Amino acid sequence: MELFVDNILERISDNGYAPKRFKIRRLKTISGLIHAVIVDVKDEQSEMLVALSVLEDKNKYKIIK
Repeated sequence: MELFVDNILERISDNGYAPKRFKIRRLKTISGLIHAVIVDVKDEQSEMLVALSVLEDKNKYKIIK
């Protein structure tokens, strides 16, 4: 999966909850590993730092656009 800044991701829900959408704000390197700073599309004030390996898991996230 190719991830770029400003891509919209959707977190796939296992428990029947509505899926959440996130936007990749920027990429960051921590200890030699690349992480993505993502924000909720509905709340762009709160940021989360997530490893790219987590975002590339097709069972958890998919690219919307």
